[in-house]
Amino acid sequence: MDSLKLIPQVFFDIIGRVVPGAFAIMAALLLSNATWESWLSGTLGKVLAESPTVSVLIFFAGAYVAGQLLSPLAKLVQRVGELRWFRPSPKADGYDWLRTHHPEAGTHCAKIRAEFTMHNGLAAVLLVSAAVYVLRGEAWRWSVLGVLMLGALLAVVRGRTTRDTFNETVKKFAEAAGFVRSTAA
Repeated sequence: MDSLKLIPQVFFDIIGRVVPGAFAIMAALLLSNATWESWLSGTLGKVLAESPTVSVLIFFAGAYVAGQLLSPLAKLVQRVGELRWFRPSPKADGYDWLRTHHPEAGTHCAKIRAEFTMHNGLAAVLLVSAAVYVLRGEAWRWSVLGVLMLGALLAVVRGRTTRDTFNETVKKFAEAAGFVRSTAA
């Protein structure tokens, strides 16, 4: 049954890393006017690129790596949303305690945490895509740039509201489970 403790971390990696990474790969392909097959053929050779299994495995592995590479920028997006003028809610204490002492509640909180990480990652991809779209040297349309910027803004707002939900949920679960906040600094 100890293998079941791995599920929240795998869920976090899929939602918080693979989804934004896959979105980044698709954005890179769209912005470069390439296809996944042409990219695989150029890097692996035509024989391996034609294998659906290899193609899917490389896509998911690449999405995971891209998601990991995006995580510092996603964390920056989160930190910008926590700046004073955005009126951040207080951070939740007790998340690690819940994960250790009440794994069911900790798992639920980890899923919410994965969701706000995903939203921040998607916002980062959209912001980078908007910058690349403008700087790529080809003619561009204001409508596409507007959609990219609006999408980034919506993802930032959604990430922020989901983070607030995470904080409230951790606080409620921790209080209900008897967590006592440490006052030592």
